[in-house]
Amino acid sequence: MLDVIFQYGPLTLRTFNIFAALGLLFGGAFAVRFSLKKKLNSGFLYKNGPYLFLAALLGGRIAYLLENLQVFLDYPLTSLFVWDLRYSFFGAMYALLITLFALSRKHKEDFWAWFDVVILSLLAFMFFIHLGHFFNGTQYGIPTDLPWGIAFDNQNIRYLNPIHPTQLYAALFTLMITVYSVKGSTRIHLPGVVASRALMIYCLSMFALDYLHAFPLFYTKLSFVGIAILAFIASIHTSHKTYITD
Repeated sequence: MLDVIFQYGPLTLRTFNIFAALGLLFGGAFAVRFSLKKKLNSGFLYKNGPYLFLAALLGGRIAYLLENLQVFLDYPLTSLFVWDLRYSFFGAMYALLITLFALSRKHKEDFWAWFDVVILSLLAFMFFIHLGHFFNGTQYGIPTDLPWGIAFDNQNIRYLNPIHPTQLYAALFTLMITVYSVKGSTRIHLPGVVASRALMIYCLSMFALDYLHAFPLFYTKLSFVGIAILAFIASIHTSHKTYITD
């Protein structure tokens, strides 16, 4: 796979960086357009968007450091190398939602309406992240005899025979969930329902997909199940008065 696009001395431009940047741009544009479509207060997004971004950045980084504590205890300076794009999805999401809740309360905005915007934007961002993992050969799967198995030309991958392109599976699931949820938002009008269901389905999909990863982790499975349960509770809480138009 094409991991490094350009390298000159210490300056290295990786494919993953490109996809992460595309994800931020597309996710941000999606948030603006979706909030306008739902006739939300755009000023809230423009004013507090940087705080939400920083919360996700710090939360994701801190959680990643805690998840890989021994590595950073051995090399403490690497904890400052934020450009390596090593972040925890779980930490970023929790920090993002906690900050969104606090800002919504402060500015008297509907948290669940913005919850829809933030979660669907996050899924749009994750679509590009999954594609980035494919090109840099991370988050790869176990060997397979299926015709769409892919042999990676990457020294970091321990398998020489074709393996499951789990990164593409994840990207496809994420895209389908996002598109379905956006279409569903035209029928379901109670704030929070669409995003909570989308988040629940996404986490259950990633939980199932983890069984095809070359290095499945119990922590990852437990985290996805925990978020799925919280999203299910949120779905019940927000849908008790939902009505669906024909």
